[in-house]
Amino acid sequence: TKKMGYQEMKEMPQVLKPALLLLTLLQIIFMASPGLRAWGWFVCLTAILEFITAIGVFGAVFFDLLFTKSGQWVLIELGYSAVFCVCSALNTIYYFCNIFYHFNFWFLLATIISVLLVLAYGLNTLVHWTTRTGTTSTSSTSNQATAGPPPSAYPAGINPA
Repeated sequence: TKKMGYQEMKEMPQVLKPALLLLTLLQIIFMASPGLRAWGWFVCLTAILEFITAIGVFGAVFFDLLFTKSGQWVLIELGYSAVFCVCSALNTIYYFCNIFYHFNFWFLLATIISVLLVLAYGLNTLVHWTTRTGTTSTSSTSNQATAGPPPSAYPAGINPA
C-alpha cells in the first residue's frame, strides 16, 4: 500500500523534517531577537539557507513528490544534512562565544537551538548514511570485500587455509 506524505512524517527518518523546519525557524527568531547587529555573515547565511532548505524538503516529503523516492534523494539528504551539521556546529561555537561577550537570554536560546540542530542534522546524516543503496561500485574483480561465499566443498587435495 502506498503511504501518503503525512503518514510518512510520523516515522523516524521523516519526523526530522518538521523538527528541522521548526528548529531553523526558532534559530532565526532567537538570532534576530537580541537586536544586536554584530552577527557574523556566516551565521545569518547558514540560518537562512537551512530554513529555505527545510521548507523545500518538508514540502517535497509532505506532498509526496516523485523524486523523493529515488535513490539520488538519499544522497541529496545525506549531503545537505552533513553540510548543515558542520555549519550548525560552527554556529554553536559562535553563539557560545558570544554568550560571554553579550550575555542575553536570546543568545542562550539560540545556542540551545543550535545544539539541537547539530544533533538533528547529525541524526539525519547517520540515518541516510546507513540507508543509502546503490552507491557501492560493482567491480568484476573479486577481492576479499567483494568475494562471494566460499564453496561448500573443496576438491580433494586442496587446502582451503
